[in-house]
Amino acid sequence: MKRAVIPFSQIIGQERAVHLLKQTIKREKMPHAYLFVGVSGVGKTTTALSMAQALNCEEPQDGESCGRCRPCRQLLGGNFPDFELVEPDGQSIKIEQVRELERRFGYKPVAGRYRVTVVRPAEAMTEEASNAFLKTLEEPPAGNVLVLNATEPSNLLPTIVSRCQKVVFRRIPPHTIEEWLIDRQGLDREKAAVLARISDGSPGRALEMGESGFLEKRQEALLWLATLRRADPEDAVDWASRFVKDIERGDRQEAMGALLGLWKSWYRDLLLLKAEGREELLINRDLSHELKNASEAFRMEHLLSNLQALDQAERDVLRFRNPELVLESTVLELKQNDSEGNVS
Repeated sequence: MKRAVIPFSQIIGQERAVHLLKQTIKREKMPHAYLFVGVSGVGKTTTALSMAQALNCEEPQDGESCGRCRPCRQLLGGNFPDFELVEPDGQSIKIEQVRELERRFGYKPVAGRYRVTVVRPAEAMTEEASNAFLKTLEEPPAGNVLVLNATEPSNLLPTIVSRCQKVVFRRIPPHTIEEWLIDRQGLDREKAAVLARISDGSPGRALEMGESGFLEKRQEALLWLATLRRADPEDAVDWASRFVKDIERGDRQEAMGALLGLWKSWYRDLLLLKAEGREELLINRDLSHELKNASEAFRMEHLLSNLQALDQAERDVLRFRNPELVLESTVLELKQNDSEGNVS
Protein backbone atom coordinates (compact mmCIF):
# COMPACT_ATOMS: atom_id res chain seq x y z
CA MET A 1 0.00 0.00 0.00
CA LYS A 2 1.35 3.41 -0.95
CA ARG A 3 1.90 5.65 2.05
CA ALA A 4 1.65 9.41 2.04
CA VAL A 5 4.98 11.21 2.36
CA ILE A 6 4.88 14.75 3.71
CA PRO A 7 7.63 17.12 4.90
CA PHE A 8 8.23 17.64 8.60
CA SER A 9 6.43 20.99 8.39
CA GLN A 10 3.10 19.29 7.62
CA ILE A 11 3.12 16.84 10.53
CA ILE A 12 0.47 17.97 12.99
CA GLY A 13 0.83 18.14 16.74
CA GLN A 14 4.29 16.58 17.08
CA GLU A 15 6.45 19.70 17.20
CA ARG A 16 8.81 18.41 19.91
CA ALA A 17 9.47 15.10 18.15
CA VAL A 18 10.00 16.82 14.79
CA HIS A 19 12.32 19.44 16.30
CA LEU A 20 14.46 16.72 17.89
CA LEU A 21 14.78 14.81 14.62
CA LYS A 22 15.55 17.89 12.54
CA GLN A 23 18.28 18.97 14.93
CA THR A 24 19.85 15.52 14.81
CA ILE A 25 19.74 15.46 11.01
CA LYS A 26 21.37 18.89 10.78
CA ARG A 27 24.19 17.77 13.09
CA GLU A 28 24.65 14.68 10.91
CA LYS A 29 25.00 12.46 13.96
CA MET A 30 22.18 9.99 13.46
CA PRO A 31 21.73 7.25 16.05
CA HIS A 32 21.48 3.79 14.53
CA ALA A 33 18.11 3.05 16.15
CA TYR A 34 15.06 5.03 17.30
CA LEU A 35 12.12 3.97 19.44
CA PHE A 36 9.03 5.98 18.45
CA VAL A 37 6.54 5.71 21.32
CA GLY A 38 2.87 6.67 21.14
CA VAL A 39 -0.63 5.37 20.47
CA SER A 40 -1.49 4.10 17.02
CA GLY A 41 -2.28 6.77 14.45
CA VAL A 42 -0.43 9.77 15.94
CA GLY A 43 2.11 10.00 13.12
CA LYS A 44 4.99 7.67 13.99
CA THR A 45 5.26 6.04 10.55
CA THR A 46 4.51 9.32 8.78
CA THR A 47 7.35 10.94 10.70
CA ALA A 48 9.70 8.07 9.83
CA LEU A 49 8.92 8.66 6.15
CA SER A 50 9.57 12.38 6.56
CA MET A 51 12.86 11.56 8.26
CA ALA A 52 13.85 9.21 5.43
CA GLN A 53 13.14 11.97 2.94
CA ALA A 54 15.13 14.57 4.88
CA LEU A 55 18.07 12.20 5.41
CA ASN A 56 18.34 11.35 1.73
CA CYS A 57 17.43 14.73 0.25
CA GLU A 58 20.11 16.17 -2.05
CA GLU A 59 19.23 19.79 -1.23
CA PRO A 60 17.94 19.89 2.38
CA GLN A 61 17.19 23.20 4.06
CA ASP A 62 17.30 23.49 7.85
CA GLY A 63 16.67 19.76 8.27
CA GLU A 64 13.73 19.83 5.83
CA SER A 65 13.55 17.94 2.52
CA CYS A 66 13.26 19.87 -0.75
CA GLY A 67 10.62 17.59 -2.30
CA ARG A 68 12.16 18.02 -5.77
CA CYS A 69 15.35 15.95 -5.97
CA ARG A 70 15.42 12.34 -7.13
CA PRO A 71 15.28 10.66 -3.68
CA CYS A 72 12.45 12.99 -2.63
CA ARG A 73 10.49 12.21 -5.79
CA GLN A 74 11.08 8.48 -5.36
CA LEU A 75 9.72 8.58 -1.82
CA LEU A 76 6.74 10.61 -2.95
CA GLY A 77 6.12 8.04 -5.68
CA GLY A 78 6.41 5.12 -3.26
CA ASN A 79 9.34 3.53 -5.08
CA PHE A 80 12.35 4.55 -2.99
CA PRO A 81 14.37 1.33 -2.51
CA ASP A 82 15.96 2.39 0.78
CA PHE A 83 12.77 2.65 2.83
CA GLU A 84 11.45 -0.61 4.24
CA LEU A 85 8.47 -1.43 6.42
CA VAL A 86 8.44 -4.62 8.51
CA GLU A 87 4.94 -5.57 9.68
CA PRO A 88 3.40 -8.73 11.15
CA ASP A 89 3.21 -11.81 8.98
CA GLY A 90 -0.15 -12.97 10.26
CA GLN A 91 -0.37 -12.16 13.97
CA SER A 92 3.33 -11.57 14.65
CA ILE A 93 6.70 -10.47 13.30
CA LYS A 94 8.64 -13.70 12.97
CA ILE A 95 12.32 -14.55 13.25
CA GLU A 96 12.47 -15.26 9.52
CA GLN A 97 11.52 -11.63 8.83
CA VAL A 98 14.29 -10.39 11.12
CA ARG A 99 16.81 -12.68 9.47
CA GLU A 100 15.81 -11.36 6.05
CA LEU A 101 16.23 -7.85 7.43
CA GLU A 102 19.73 -8.70 8.62
CA ARG A 103 20.57 -10.12 5.19
CA ARG A 104 19.57 -6.87 3.48
CA PHE A 105 21.62 -4.90 6.00
CA GLY A 106 24.68 -6.58 4.53
CA TYR A 107 24.32 -4.39 1.44
CA LYS A 108 24.83 -0.67 1.16
CA PRO A 109 21.83 1.62 0.53
CA VAL A 110 20.87 1.55 -3.14
CA ALA A 111 19.65 5.06 -3.94
CA GLY A 112 20.45 7.26 -0.96
CA ARG A 113 22.81 7.80 1.93
CA TYR A 114 20.63 6.00 4.46
CA ARG A 115 18.33 3.01 4.47
CA VAL A 116 15.46 3.65 6.90
CA THR A 117 13.65 0.57 8.19
CA VAL A 118 10.47 0.80 10.27
CA VAL A 119 9.37 -2.13 12.43
CA ARG A 120 5.74 -1.72 13.44
CA PRO A 121 4.36 -2.52 15.84
CA ALA A 122 7.55 -3.58 17.54
CA GLU A 123 5.52 -5.36 20.22
CA ALA A 124 4.49 -7.89 17.55
CA MET A 125 7.96 -9.46 17.43
CA THR A 126 8.04 -12.99 18.78
CA GLU A 127 10.55 -13.82 21.52
CA GLU A 128 12.83 -15.45 18.95
CA ALA A 129 12.53 -12.45 16.61
CA SER A 130 13.28 -10.04 19.47
CA ASN A 131 16.43 -11.91 20.43
CA ALA A 132 17.60 -11.98 16.82
CA PHE A 133 16.82 -8.27 16.46
CA LEU A 134 18.87 -7.52 19.56
CA LYS A 135 21.95 -8.88 17.79
CA THR A 136 21.35 -6.41 14.97
CA LEU A 137 21.22 -3.55 17.46
CA GLU A 138 24.44 -4.70 19.11
CA GLU A 139 26.29 -4.53 15.78
CA PRO A 140 24.56 -1.71 13.89
CA PRO A 141 25.34 -1.71 10.17
CA ALA A 142 26.59 1.57 8.70
CA GLY A 143 24.18 3.56 6.55
CA ASN A 144 21.09 2.20 8.29
CA VAL A 145 18.59 3.82 10.63
CA LEU A 146 16.14 1.52 12.42
CA VAL A 147 12.83 2.84 13.72
CA LEU A 148 10.79 0.74 16.14
CA ASN A 149 7.19 1.91 16.50
CA ALA A 150 5.66 0.94 19.83
CA THR A 151 2.70 1.83 21.99
CA GLU A 152 3.94 0.07 25.13
CA PRO A 153 7.76 -0.12 25.41
CA SER A 154 7.27 -2.29 28.49
CA ASN A 155 6.30 -5.09 26.09
CA LEU A 156 9.77 -4.97 24.49
CA LEU A 157 12.99 -6.45 25.80
CA PRO A 158 14.65 -3.89 28.11
CA THR A 159 17.92 -4.49 26.25
CA ILE A 160 16.23 -3.41 22.99
CA VAL A 161 14.74 -0.29 24.57
CA SER A 162 18.09 0.71 26.09
CA ARG A 163 19.81 0.60 22.70
CA CYS A 164 17.36 2.97 21.00
CA GLN A 165 16.94 6.74 21.08
CA LYS A 166 13.45 7.26 22.47
CA VAL A 167 11.12 9.81 20.84
CA VAL A 168 7.68 10.34 22.41
CA PHE A 169 4.66 11.10 20.21
CA ARG A 170 1.83 12.70 22.13
CA ARG A 171 -1.92 12.47 21.65
CA ILE A 172 -3.27 15.32 19.52
CA PRO A 173 -5.89 17.73 20.96
CA PRO A 174 -9.38 17.20 19.48
CA HIS A 175 -9.60 20.73 18.03
CA THR A 176 -6.34 20.16 16.10
CA ILE A 177 -7.62 16.86 14.69
CA GLU A 178 -10.94 18.49 13.80
CA GLU A 179 -9.29 21.27 11.79
CA TRP A 180 -6.97 18.75 10.10
CA LEU A 181 -9.93 16.61 9.03
CA ILE A 182 -11.69 19.66 7.62
CA ASP A 183 -8.75 21.38 5.94
CA ARG A 184 -6.79 18.41 4.58
CA GLN A 185 -9.35 15.61 4.34
CA GLY A 186 -12.37 17.65 3.25
CA LEU A 187 -14.78 16.44 5.94
CA ASP A 188 -17.72 18.55 7.04
CA ARG A 189 -17.40 20.13 10.47
CA GLU A 190 -20.07 18.06 12.23
CA LYS A 191 -18.54 14.74 11.19
CA ALA A 192 -15.02 15.99 11.84
CA ALA A 193 -15.96 17.16 15.35
CA VAL A 194 -17.39 13.77 16.34
CA LEU A 195 -14.43 11.85 14.89
CA ALA A 196 -11.93 14.16 16.59
CA ARG A 197 -13.56 13.72 20.01
CA ILE A 198 -13.82 9.92 19.89
CA SER A 199 -10.40 9.25 18.31
CA ASP A 200 -8.52 9.42 21.65
CA GLY A 201 -5.98 11.88 20.27
CA SER A 202 -5.16 9.83 17.16
CA PRO A 203 -5.62 11.51 13.74
CA GLY A 204 -4.97 8.19 12.03
CA ARG A 205 -7.72 6.51 14.02
CA ALA A 206 -10.10 9.38 13.28
CA LEU A 207 -9.41 9.08 9.56
CA GLU A 208 -9.72 5.29 9.62
CA MET A 209 -13.06 5.47 11.43
CA GLY A 210 -14.34 8.01 8.94
CA GLU A 211 -13.29 6.00 5.90
CA SER A 212 -14.41 2.59 7.20
CA GLY A 213 -17.95 3.64 8.05
CA PHE A 214 -17.29 3.09 11.75
CA LEU A 215 -18.92 6.41 12.56
CA GLU A 216 -22.21 5.14 11.20
CA LYS A 217 -21.95 2.07 13.47
CA ARG A 218 -20.86 4.10 16.49
CA GLN A 219 -24.31 4.81 17.89
CA GLU A 220 -25.30 1.15 17.63
CA ALA A 221 -22.11 0.09 19.47
CA LEU A 222 -22.66 2.63 22.26
CA LEU A 223 -26.35 1.99 22.74
CA TRP A 224 -25.64 -1.76 22.83
CA LEU A 225 -23.13 -1.05 25.58
CA ALA A 226 -25.76 0.94 27.47
CA THR A 227 -28.06 -2.10 27.55
CA LEU A 228 -25.31 -4.63 28.33
CA ARG A 229 -26.32 -5.11 31.96
CA ARG A 230 -29.72 -6.41 30.82
CA ALA A 231 -28.35 -8.77 28.15
CA ASP A 232 -27.95 -12.50 28.61
CA PRO A 233 -24.29 -13.54 28.97
CA GLU A 234 -24.66 -15.79 25.91
CA ASP A 235 -25.94 -12.87 23.81
CA ALA A 236 -23.08 -10.65 24.99
CA VAL A 237 -20.46 -13.26 24.06
CA ASP A 238 -22.19 -13.88 20.71
CA TRP A 239 -22.08 -10.15 19.89
CA ALA A 240 -18.37 -9.98 20.69
CA SER A 241 -17.63 -13.05 18.59
CA ARG A 242 -19.54 -11.69 15.59
CA PHE A 243 -17.82 -8.30 15.85
CA VAL A 244 -14.35 -9.85 15.65
CA LYS A 245 -15.27 -12.30 12.88
CA ASP A 246 -16.68 -9.45 10.77
CA ILE A 247 -13.30 -7.69 10.80
CA GLU A 248 -10.76 -8.42 8.09
CA ARG A 249 -7.75 -10.14 9.68
CA GLY A 250 -5.30 -7.35 8.80
CA ASP A 251 -7.53 -4.68 10.36
CA ARG A 252 -8.38 -6.42 13.63
CA GLN A 253 -5.99 -4.55 15.89
CA GLU A 254 -7.07 -1.15 14.54
CA ALA A 255 -10.78 -2.03 14.64
CA MET A 256 -10.49 -3.44 18.16
CA GLY A 257 -8.64 -0.33 19.26
CA ALA A 258 -11.35 1.87 17.79
CA LEU A 259 -14.13 -0.07 19.52
CA LEU A 260 -12.38 -0.17 22.91
CA GLY A 261 -11.51 3.53 22.65
CA LEU A 262 -15.12 4.32 21.82
CA TRP A 263 -16.38 2.37 24.83
CA LYS A 264 -13.85 4.14 27.05
CA SER A 265 -15.22 7.47 25.84
CA TRP A 266 -18.71 6.34 26.90
CA TYR A 267 -17.67 5.47 30.45
CA ARG A 268 -15.58 8.65 30.74
CA ASP A 269 -18.67 10.63 29.79
CA LEU A 270 -20.72 8.77 32.40
CA LEU A 271 -18.07 9.57 35.02
CA LEU A 272 -18.17 13.23 34.03
CA LEU A 273 -21.93 13.34 34.49
CA LYS A 274 -21.77 11.48 37.81
CA ALA A 275 -19.22 14.06 38.99
CA GLU A 276 -21.54 16.84 37.77
CA GLY A 277 -18.97 18.10 35.28
CA ARG A 278 -19.68 20.51 32.45
CA GLU A 279 -21.65 18.97 29.59
CA GLU A 280 -19.55 20.74 26.96
CA LEU A 281 -16.68 18.47 28.03
CA LEU A 282 -18.58 15.36 26.97
CA ILE A 283 -16.91 13.38 24.20
CA ASN A 284 -20.20 12.01 22.87
CA ARG A 285 -22.10 15.27 23.15
CA ASP A 286 -24.61 14.28 20.48
CA LEU A 287 -25.73 11.43 22.76
CA SER A 288 -26.04 13.54 25.91
CA HIS A 289 -29.68 12.54 26.48
CA GLU A 290 -28.82 8.82 26.37
CA LEU A 291 -25.80 9.41 28.60
CA LYS A 292 -27.85 11.21 31.23
CA ASN A 293 -30.34 8.37 31.35
CA ALA A 294 -27.57 5.75 31.57
CA SER A 295 -25.59 7.62 34.24
CA GLU A 296 -28.42 7.27 36.73
CA ALA A 297 -27.95 3.49 36.80
CA PHE A 298 -24.24 3.45 37.75
CA ARG A 299 -22.00 3.95 40.74
CA MET A 300 -18.70 5.72 40.14
CA GLU A 301 -16.55 2.85 41.45
CA HIS A 302 -18.02 0.48 38.88
CA LEU A 303 -17.47 2.97 36.06
CA LEU A 304 -13.83 3.14 37.13
CA SER A 305 -13.65 -0.66 37.12
CA ASN A 306 -15.00 -0.69 33.58
CA LEU A 307 -12.36 1.77 32.42
CA GLN A 308 -9.68 -0.43 33.99
CA ALA A 309 -11.11 -3.47 32.21
CA LEU A 310 -10.98 -1.65 28.88
CA ASP A 311 -7.41 -0.49 29.55
CA GLN A 312 -6.44 -4.12 30.16
CA ALA A 313 -8.20 -5.20 26.96
CA GLU A 314 -6.21 -2.61 24.99
CA ARG A 315 -2.97 -3.96 26.45
CA ASP A 316 -3.99 -7.52 25.59
CA VAL A 317 -4.75 -6.53 21.99
CA LEU A 318 -1.34 -4.85 21.74
CA ARG A 319 0.27 -8.08 22.94
CA PHE A 320 -1.53 -9.86 20.10
CA ARG A 321 -3.65 -12.01 22.33
CA ASN A 322 -6.59 -13.78 20.67
CA PRO A 323 -8.90 -10.83 19.80
CA GLU A 324 -12.09 -12.89 20.04
CA LEU A 325 -11.26 -14.14 23.53
CA VAL A 326 -10.15 -10.66 24.61
CA LEU A 327 -13.44 -9.07 23.56
CA GLU A 328 -15.59 -11.89 24.92
CA SER A 329 -13.95 -11.77 28.36
CA THR A 330 -14.12 -7.96 28.36
CA VAL A 331 -17.86 -7.75 27.65
CA LEU A 332 -18.53 -10.32 30.39
CA GLU A 333 -16.47 -8.29 32.86
CA LEU A 334 -18.26 -5.09 31.82
CA LYS A 335 -21.60 -6.83 32.19
CA GLN A 336 -20.69 -8.04 35.69
CA ASN A 337 -19.54 -4.56 36.73
CA ASP A 338 -22.65 -2.99 35.22
CA SER A 339 -24.92 -5.42 37.06
CA GLU A 340 -23.13 -4.91 40.39
CA GLY A 341 -23.05 -1.16 39.89
CA ASN A 342 -26.71 -0.84 38.95
CA VAL A 343 -28.43 1.48 41.39
CA SER A 344 -31.88 1.17 39.89
